[in-house]
Order: sequence, then structure tokens, then C-alpha cells
Amino acid sequence: MFLTKSEEKALAGEDGEALEIAYRVLVAIGKISNAKRLIPIKWAHVSGVSYLTIGEYGLDFLKKISSTRGTKFKVFTTVNPCGMDIENWDSLSIPSDYADKQLKIISCYEKLGIANSFTCVPFQSYRVPRRGTSVAWAESSAAIYANSILGLRTNRESAVSALACALTGKTVYSDLHVPRNRVPTKNIRVVIEKRDGRGLAGSVDFGVLGYFAGKNIPGVIGFQGLKSDLGMAEAKALCAAVGTTGSSGMFVLNSREKLETIEFSEKEYEEIFSELSQSSEGDAIVFGCPQMTIEELYELSKMIDGRHFRKKCIVFCSSKLYDVAHNRGYVQVIEGAGGTFVRDACADFTPLISALNVDSVETDSCKGAHYMRKVHGVKISLKETRRIVEENVI
Repeated sequence: MFLTKSEEKALAGEDGEALEIAYRVLVAIGKISNAKRLIPIKWAHVSGVSYLTIGEYGLDFLKKISSTRGTKFKVFTTVNPCGMDIENWDSLSIPSDYADKQLKIISCYEKLGIANSFTCVPFQSYRVPRRGTSVAWAESSAAIYANSILGLRTNRESAVSALACALTGKTVYSDLHVPRNRVPTKNIRVVIEKRDGRGLAGSVDFGVLGYFAGKNIPGVIGFQGLKSDLGMAEAKALCAAVGTTGSSGMFVLNSREKLETIEFSEKEYEEIFSELSQSSEGDAIVFGCPQMTIEELYELSKMIDGRHFRKKCIVFCSSKLYDVAHNRGYVQVIEGAGGTFVRDACADFTPLISALNVDSVETDSCKGAHYMRKVHGVKISLKETRRIVEENVI
């Protein structure tokens, strides 16, 4: 792989250990993917923020990187949610020893120069570059959304590779950065004409479709038979579920490629739904996996309409969007109904779900259903947002 003189110097350790490690990571990826060179990026999004996922080894690595004098991110860098509400963790049953470790991770990222984001929907909080711009995003649902909906170019970076990209301002020119690789490898034809008297609609339906698609196609997915005007919640749910079950980093709506085609019918829908949903009801409600967007917070506040939740309801979003929603009055409506906001945290990789001490959870997220069951051992009742509200407010 060709390196510029400045890249060779950094790889040789002349610019410090942190950059040497970063370039070693990128060069190793480049060799595996037969990349010819590195390219500049405009934005990095780093995962590996929750202590529940990276543990002591991850914390020690971040301490080492961030303690190197003069080491800073070279490009605009956002980070994934952490494992707790940074400001209110002590009132949400988060153990103090866990909070101490989590705050140390955050401190490391702050030293490196992150934007104060802690979100898995970074495209909601910051201005998105023009279509065709190369970025380096590690959060799988965000990376798929970037490629498929926003027209950006990113591979599905790992926590370590995204960190290397942020430190160098570059990524490997391979895979989905290369235009010829951004075409479907297989198609999925949606043949559900009517489900409960309608076609696919809402976050649950599109989450089930994405879960199926991710399982069956590792490359770029081509969809056929879908409406072209997906709402943001539907698109977000589709991207999140694709990333949950497979390695695909992109899909194309209304693919016209003549390829091997898999059908997605009522049969496939029911099989996936049954796999994800094991209970008719939940003991608590969890919204926000991926974190809720401002549009979803608005819709939720409208649905509540002055009523009150009859069971515990937790809403996950970033602090940045919480502030926007608060200014618009959405937060007051949701909190007035008994909802509890958890800011800057991941709904899956947090001690909070286990701390609820419940056997089952109601959610509108297929990704959340997958991970909350695996990580916290709770049963899942998967339902559309409006149905959850209508069944659980009085």
C-alpha cells in the first residue's frame, strides 16, 4: 500500500506512539483489504464508549492513547453513547464503581477532542457533509444510514479502526469508499401485499425486514417492492436491524439490478417476529434503540396527549436532542406522563436495564429486542410505538 512521506514518518513512530499505533492499524486493514492508499475523511464516529463493552482493557488502551502529549483527533469526531446518564447516574441505580470507570473513559475521549455527542444517531445532531463525502463511522446502524440514506461513504469501522481514523484524519480506500463496490450483491423482494390490511409501515415492520436482510445478505443489499419515501424512524429501524444480524454496510432501495433474489413474505416476517418477541406484555417500556430522534420525541409527546404511563417508561436520547426537545416542550409532556429520560446512554449496553429488575420489556426496536435479551436476559414484547402507548397510558 502506498504511503506518503508524512504517513511513513508517523508509521515509523516519529510523530509519537499514538499515531504510530493508529497508522499500524490502518496499514494492517489496508493489507487485508488490498487497498492501494489512504484517503482523507471529514468526520469520524467512534464506538467503544460504554464500560460494559470495552472493560478494563479498553479503558487502559484509551488511557495510553490519550496520555500521549499532544495527541488530538485530526478531524471532527463524535462518539457513541456511553453506559449511563452522565449527569444523573446516581439517581438511576447505576453502581458508583461502574460510574467511576465510565467517567474515566469519557475523560480520555475529552482529552482527545471529541464533540460532546454520545449518540448513535450523529446525523441528527450535526450538519451532514455533502453526498459522496468519505467519513469513518463505527456505529453499525449509523454507518448503514450514512451509506444508504445520506449518500456518504464509510465502511463499517470497528471501535479501534474508527479511533485510528480519528487520530490520523484518514481511512483505508477500500470496500464502500470505492464506487464500484456500492451496488447490490443480492436482492430482497418484499412480497407482503397486506399485513393487517396494510403494507410494511413503522419501525417494527422495517426492523423485522432489516433483521431478515442482515441475516441473509452479507454484501450490499438491494430491496425491491418497498415504498421509496421511508420515514426517518422506519429508515433508522431498517438500518439498525441490518447491522444487528449481519456484516452488510449498505442497502439500495428499489434496486434494478438483475441478481439472485430472495423473497420476504408473510412467512419470513412471522418467523423473525417470533424469534424477537417472546411475550405479549412487558413489565417496563424502553424507547430509544438507536436513540430517539427529535421527530420521534415529537410523535411520542403527541401520542401521550396528557395521559400517564401505567408502568415504568425509559426514553433514551442524547443530551443535545434532549435540550432541543425540552425547548420545544416535548420533554415536559413525556416527563409529565411519567417517562424517565436517560441521556447520552445506550439502551442495550448499560447496567440500567438489569437494574430495573423486571422479567420482560416492551420496546419498538428490533435491535433493542436482540441485545436486551442477550445482554440482560429479559423477555421482549415487540410492538409498534403507538400500540405501546395506547396499551400503557391512562
